[in-house]
Amino acid sequence: MLSNKLKEGKKFLPAILVIALAIGGISLWSAKTSGNCVTVSIDYGVLDSQNQNYEKCLSVSGDVTALELINNANFKIEGTEKYADQVVCRLNGLPKPNQPIGIKGHEDYIELCKDMPAEFAYWAVFEKRKQAIPNPADLNTKWTYAQVGVAELSLKAGDSLAFVFTDNGNVKYPK
Repeated sequence: MLSNKLKEGKKFLPAILVIALAIGGISLWSAKTSGNCVTVSIDYGVLDSQNQNYEKCLSVSGDVTALELINNANFKIEGTEKYADQVVCRLNGLPKPNQPIGIKGHEDYIELCKDMPAEFAYWAVFEKRKQAIPNPADLNTKWTYAQVGVAELSLKAGDSLAFVFTDNGNVKYPK
């Protein structure tokens, strides 16, 4: 009886080996392609900006907060009086502190960075986590709104971070 069970089990051995090799290969490929960096994207959206949209993989060693990563890349984040650097009010001086943003329906609005930015004009912060074994059904492989402020958002090599200026509910998710 036991010998029959062993014979039946041997039928599945090649399939198990193929699956194990595929998973190992995907993991190795994923580790090699992400390098030791976090991909950072900045989309200035409708802001009147001389700055070009930005995308680059910034080197990291170990865990780093989004705020540390951006500061180390010589970008400037300004928070709000109430929430400090947990909230992104301005990125690289935008929106400008002394002129209206120019959002349709709110043409005269000037962001003062006292409290939360306006719901019709704000910097959305997105994150995407690296997966050791890519799984298309896993939501962690998709861009999501950051659940904590930039001073607490911990990232590691292979992760991605994006800042997208959002106007009148027009959220443009990173690619």
